[in-house]
Amino acid sequence: MKRLTHIDWGLLILRAGYATLLFVLHGHARLIRAYAYAVHGQPWSFVPIVAKLGFPMPGLFAVMSAASESIGAVLIGLGIYTRAGAAMMALNMTVALYSEVHKGDPYELPALYLLGALTLVMLGSGDIAVDRLWQRQR
Repeated sequence: MKRLTHIDWGLLILRAGYATLLFVLHGHARLIRAYAYAVHGQPWSFVPIVAKLGFPMPGLFAVMSAASESIGAVLIGLGIYTRAGAAMMALNMTVALYSEVHKGDPYELPALYLLGALTLVMLGSGDIAVDRLWQRQR
């Protein structure tokens, strides 16, 4: 078995902290609203925002954004498909950053989430991740 390095531990802390903050502060509430919108047809104030950004099928893109910030965050935290999840998160946060900058709103939060996502895209999950456990079992 490979000896774990400080980089592996650092990536675990980054993934766990990033995923926890994103899910708790944004993802779970968006997931609940997306479910109510997609399944029960309840209005959702995020859909017109997505439409204003020019996305086709704004309802679909709003639900995909919510899935990225919730399900994607959980997968990143566990270290499952980390690079793919982080790439989706980077795309989502790029759009959020663009939106905030053009509205003149504070953009530090989406910028920091984008930075974390890009770091995880480049570095991956590290050895303390479910993906690595699955690889070892094969």
